Amino acid sequence: MNLMTAETGSSVGGLLEAVRSGQSSVTDVVSAGLAALHAVHEQTRAIAAFGDERALADAHRLDEAFAAGGVTGPLHGLPVTIKDWIDVVGFPCAGDTGEIDRWPKQDATVVARLRRAGAVVLAKTHAWGPSSAHARVLHPADPGRTPGGSSTGEAVVVAAGASVLGLGSDSGGSIRLPAAWCGILGLKPTAGRVPGTGHFPRVGPLNDGRTQIGPLARNVADLERVLAVIAGPDWRDAGVPPVPLQRSADAVLDGASFAVLTGEEPWWPDAHQTAALERAAAALTDAGMTRTDWQIPWLTEGNDITRRYWARTDLSGEEADRQLWDWDRYRHRYLRAAETIDFLLTPTCLEPAPEHRDVRGRDFIFTLPASLTGSPAITVPAGLDARGLPLAVQLIGRPWEDHRVLAAAKLLAA
Repeated sequence: MNLMTAETGSSVGGLLEAVRSGQSSVTDVVSAGLAALHAVHEQTRAIAAFGDERALADAHRLDEAFAAGGVTGPLHGLPVTIKDWIDVVGFPCAGDTGEIDRWPKQDATVVARLRRAGAVVLAKTHAWGPSSAHARVLHPADPGRTPGGSSTGEAVVVAAGASVLGLGSDSGGSIRLPAAWCGILGLKPTAGRVPGTGHFPRVGPLNDGRTQIGPLARNVADLERVLAVIAGPDWRDAGVPPVPLQRSADAVLDGASFAVLTGEEPWWPDAHQTAALERAAAALTDAGMTRTDWQIPWLTEGNDITRRYWARTDLSGEEADRQLWDWDRYRHRYLRAAETIDFLLTPTCLEPAPEHRDVRGRDFIFTLPASLTGSPAITVPAGLDARGLPLAVQLIGRPWEDHRVLAAAKLLAA
């Protein structure tokens, strides 16, 4: 079974059904996944560390358990890949520190939950940053272009079909930007929806309330299936309250309203991205949603607050206090505006994947705001430009309404 070509390998659901029905063993699925990842790594250098021996041993144990009593959990046999900044026992984790010999002794909460549900970790993927400076990851469709960052390798292996599901982390767009440039879906959940315990370096609600762990996949159903497993308090990350995750199937979108954000001087998306945005807006109106106007200055102010946040160690006490005040006001204004709309539809980025260069702050101009407000946000593929490069749009919802964001994304991904 080849994950890159087999019908059952095209989605999480397909793989799980193949295992449940006995069509494939977990060992078959994992072996195929490892082969696909090794092949893609040869072309893209996306993998930070393989774990073939551990993965095959885990697969064998799952097959024995299945023979004795059936599936062990909702993700029994699912092969997954994990961004290098998330701790996984059996793999090194350099984070963004360059500590290449660091071997975690405990899984991150999200990884522990995946493994308990029956998933098998196949590999750790490179992240853009100091730990991957020696290995420039190549775009899966065009090696001359950048796949974005910092969840770089995850976007590449998922887009290439070598992984059906990856976990990344997103502080200001680090899931959404590479997902957009590689042509897949990437979800930043509501701040506090998913524990950050085991992210390296450590993140938390006070030292970095923007960073969230979230999934990357090729369809919305796969994002939701895995979000249901990793979400919820672990009673170690103090920023994760016990707010139940609702199902997208229960979201009522008929009559919902959305606003469209195209840009603010000097932040204007290129013509291809603008056209993709209008097609997405038409799809939402065709589904019974109402388009309205967006009045709040959003991009320039969000960029300013974020840049001061990035420079916070150089700020005086008064300047740091002002930055926090402005950030809190920014969130308050969005929540007030979100009382009258259900979604904000934006481009994910200013342009499709550019020729190889470093990722710049301006690349995140459309993704920064949802990180500042803690709102759930998803990037959705929106076709190709004239050069065949992926286009994308972003949907931002109200905090804790991840299920509605996923439901609306299904309308765009159909």
